[in-house]
Amino acid sequence: MALLLVSTVDLLMTYVLLRTSHRFYESNPIAQWVFARWNMAGMVVYKFALVAFIISLGEIIERHRPRWGKGILLLGCLVTAYACSHGLRLYLAHLADPHV
Repeated sequence: MALLLVSTVDLLMTYVLLRTSHRFYESNPIAQWVFARWNMAGMVVYKFALVAFIISLGEIIERHRPRWGKGILLLGCLVTAYACSHGLRLYLAHLADPHV
């Protein structure tokens, strides 16, 4: 559930940044390719397909190596939370000085 929540925040942050200024861009090359072809609808599908993959991977690993699957999900949450915080810092810096 936590991974789903932070992934939703990440998607919203991506949307806000990409709509705020042309200075912002998707730095993940695969996500950038998806965005260039299918815009935000493609990004929604891509990001939540990735979440589904990570959750599935965590479940499979957990069955074979108890506690490792939860670690995979925790790592996914931490990485996504970092991306959200980085996006928020970029957005706040843009609000403070939109010309830089």
